[in-house]
Amino acid sequence: MTDASVLRDFTQPDELSDLTLVISGTPLHVHKQYLAEWSPVWRQMFLEECSSPQGLQEILMPDKNLLEVTELLHSIYSTQKPISETNVKFLLELSEEFQINRVKERCEQFLVNQERSLGILVLAEKYKLRSLYKRCMEYAKTKTLEELDSSPECKKLSQETLLQIYHDKIDMLREYSKDLTQRDRKTKQDCETLRMEKENMKRSLQSIQKLWEVPSKRCFRHIADSAFNYSCPECNEKIYFEIRKLCGEGQHLRRYFPKSQEKNS
Repeated sequence: MTDASVLRDFTQPDELSDLTLVISGTPLHVHKQYLAEWSPVWRQMFLEECSSPQGLQEILMPDKNLLEVTELLHSIYSTQKPISETNVKFLLELSEEFQINRVKERCEQFLVNQERSLGILVLAEKYKLRSLYKRCMEYAKTKTLEELDSSPECKKLSQETLLQIYHDKIDMLREYSKDLTQRDRKTKQDCETLRMEKENMKRSLQSIQKLWEVPSKRCFRHIADSAFNYSCPECNEKIYFEIRKLCGEGQHLRRYFPKSQEKNS
C-alpha cells in the first residue's frame, strides 16, 4: 500500500506544472507531458492547442468529481496509488473516457483477483475487459435460472451476453446429462459384474460345502466311511487342498483378493 503521506498534493503547483484542471472550483496542477504519455485523448487535446500563442493552460471540468479525478491522477503519477474496491469503478470509467489503458489493465487485474459476481460481469462487459469477462461468464452459467431472473445486475447486461449465458448453461447441462448417462451405463455394467461374481461365489461355496460328502476327497483309510472323520489329519489336509484349489479357480477372488492370488500363485 502507498503511504498517503507521500502522495502528491495536486492543489499545490511545482516549478514544472504547466496545466491546471479546474474541478468544482478547485485547481489541480499537473504536467502536460505526463498526462499525454498516459492518455491519447489528452495528448490530442494538447496538440490541437499548440497553435495558440500560450498553448492550453487550463481545462475546466465541471462535470467531474474532484475526489475521483484526484484518484485517477494518483494512479498514473509516480506514487501509483493502488486500485481498490472504493476506486475501481470510477477509475474504470475515467480510464475509458481518457483511454488510459494501463490504468484500465490495472483495474482488470484487481477485479480478476476478486470473488466472481454478476456485478463484476457487468463491469467486464461495459469496459470490454476480456479476461475478466470470460472468467465471470464461467461463473454466471453456474447460477440457476431463478437466480439470474431475480438478479438486478442481469438486467444491466446486454441481450447478447444474456443469450450467451443461457447457451453456456444449455451446453453445461448437456455435458452433465452425458456424464450421468455414462455413469448409469457404468453402474449397470458394475452391477452385472457383481451379480455374476455373486453367482460364481455361491457355486464355489456350494462346491466347497459338498467336499465333506465326497468319499474320494478323503484319505485311503477313511474312503469307505459313511461320514467324514474330522479327527484325521490326512483327511483334513486333502479337504484343505481341495478348498484352496476351488478358491484359486474362483474368478471372484481376482477382484476381491488380488494380493492373495499373487501370493498363492
